[in-house]
Amino acid sequence: MATIERQFYRSWRGPGAGDIDTWRLVLDRCTGNLVVRHQWKTDRHSGVDDFGIAEFLVEQGAAQSALLTLLFDEATVAA
Repeated sequence: MATIERQFYRSWRGPGAGDIDTWRLVLDRCTGNLVVRHQWKTDRHSGVDDFGIAEFLVEQGAAQSALLTLLFDEATVAA
């Protein structure tokens, strides 16, 4: 699968130096699918979840704000 990925947010999950969360915007060039990939790692467990853009943006948080900034940094909000 040929993908293009761009990390847009990273945060530290716990006390360990490697305890980290990353969020990436991922485009599958073969299918045209665009998703948000959340990957996390700690000493005890790790995992990956993919979300549709709309599903991801329903929640509010720093990662969502970072994605909106990446996509629309110079955009204006219509009232």
